[in-house]
Amino acid sequence: MKLGWTAALLVLLVGCATASRVVSLDTGQADTLVFTPRSGAEPVKLNGDEFKEAVTRRAWEVRPSERPQESARKLFEVEARSGSYTYETRSRRLTPLGPDEHLEGVPAAEVELTRAYLFWCERTGRPGDCLRLLTECPVINGDGRFALALALAKGAVLDEMLEAFKDMADPHAMVAAVLWTWTTYMVLLSIPDVTVSKGIAAVMTAALISYVGVDTFWGLVVGFKRLMVEADRAATFNELREAGERYGKVMGRNAARAFAMLATVALGNTAPGLAAKVQTLPGAIQAAAQAETQVGLRLAAVGEVETVAVSAEAVTITLAPNAVAMSAGDGRGNGHVTGELTGGASDIHVDKVVNSNMPHAAERAVERAGFSSVQDARAALQEFGRQIEKSGLPPGTIRDTAYADRVIVPGFGRGGAVVYQLRDGVLKLKTVLQWRP
Repeated sequence: MKLGWTAALLVLLVGCATASRVVSLDTGQADTLVFTPRSGAEPVKLNGDEFKEAVTRRAWEVRPSERPQESARKLFEVEARSGSYTYETRSRRLTPLGPDEHLEGVPAAEVELTRAYLFWCERTGRPGDCLRLLTECPVINGDGRFALALALAKGAVLDEMLEAFKDMADPHAMVAAVLWTWTTYMVLLSIPDVTVSKGIAAVMTAALISYVGVDTFWGLVVGFKRLMVEADRAATFNELREAGERYGKVMGRNAARAFAMLATVALGNTAPGLAAKVQTLPGAIQAAAQAETQVGLRLAAVGEVETVAVSAEAVTITLAPNAVAMSAGDGRGNGHVTGELTGGASDIHVDKVVNSNMPHAAERAVERAGFSSVQDARAALQEFGRQIEKSGLPPGTIRDTAYADRVIVPGFGRGGAVVYQLRDGVLKLKTVLQWRP
């Protein structure tokens, strides 16, 4: 499907610019919860070292495809939106050409744009088709324009990824895989009144909102719609670059890093796999706190998201049956804990987090917090502790009523809560419990 709905995009742009944004959370209960997110929420801050470490760790777990655009379509279960066809006069039938077959008479503007792109790759030290934009077509057209504009929009983050992947056999292939994953996802979100119900796309949407906030998320979607219109109209490489740079200013460095990080983790993954990995990423504690205040959802519950509908007026998140947010209660036993989420422990000053009880806690995390392996649980617990050292105990932390010197921090993994012993500003890891509503 070639872009033929520019007018619809522009109408939606106006609607998004003026709408009162709300978030509806459908938990399968009698009433849908409706939130008006607090304005002014900022994307979770990720420094360059944290970002590069996270994407490097994931990069070594996957093998980039030689056809990244095709792989991204398969990941999000979407059809190709454009292509070349032959027309048989007698049968009046359109036949799609194969990926390596092309029609004669390519427009001169597309040829010039492609030459300028290849020159840009060479000039930036990446000779050849550095972003893998020409694997399905000999010239840049259709979604290739959007991918190139997006690359130009996030130039600094692109350089950070190249630095992170420098020890790989083909770092450019890895960057191209992330870029096409990002582009394909954004194109999917840009369909007017879209409902994302394709597994990993729904989980990625919930995770992205948790990291950047509702306002920034809306700005990213609206800005990309505008980028699509401008990129489709661009006659030269410079015009495409200007469109990309305008979107880059809308996106900002932290949102770009969060997006690139999630796109990297999504590569070759599944919805449950992405949901589990999100808990191990830098900034997960801040994202968990923001998820609760922005959409009334625990970050640990992103794996329970079945659909996300995005319109000009609202984002509607539908959870799987029986998946609910944390609620009030009191009780404990058999590895479970319930309790009222209060700020009673959030003012405690923390100097250091000690993970001396890691083997036990990691095993409990596999049993009680949805991790697939002890290694993943260990990495998540280490990152959880680092974020507490950096930002303090998050909102939702409670004091353990069974032990006066312990605190319980929910929002770990899928339905888990981490227990720490507190002494003189030092938190010592004790165990992981299952948080039961």
